[in-house]
Amino acid sequence: MRDWDSEFADIAVKPPTQFYPGSTRRISRRPVRTPADSRSVEQAQYDDPDRWDAKPQVKPFAGGYREFFGIGDLAKALRRDAVTIRKWEATGVIPKATYVISGKTANGNRRLYTREQIEAIVRIADAEGLFDGDPRGIRITDTRFTERVKEAFEQLRNKEAAA
Repeated sequence: MRDWDSEFADIAVKPPTQFYPGSTRRISRRPVRTPADSRSVEQAQYDDPDRWDAKPQVKPFAGGYREFFGIGDLAKALRRDAVTIRKWEATGVIPKATYVISGKTANGNRRLYTREQIEAIVRIADAEGLFDGDPRGIRITDTRFTERVKEAFEQLRNKEAAA
């Protein structure tokens, strides 16, 4: 007679090795984080790789170092695609990136934003209702989003100049 419990346990414990299609590279399996982990919930939220600020680029700046974030990070914070952010910048919905570094590839220059800039944009987007409901249903031109973001960028620029 077969021992179904032990056979099922062997199958359940050892998942088959899976590879990416057409590749010899294995698909990694990350453990699922739970609040019962040894770290506190607050610490786990900052270690979450899906947060927009999970991987800052630390660059030398004005005799020290400063955190910068790319356009993808800004897009993640605003729950949009990077293409949308580039279009908003091109059409003047948001100001052009204050910091730009030359790209090392043929893809061109990299737009960089500070933590304060991204947090200001997110705060304004939330206040203007851009996170409410379906993003396609909100016309950004019907809000004061652009005006308020430009004001916030100007205030941050003046604050940096004074420091």
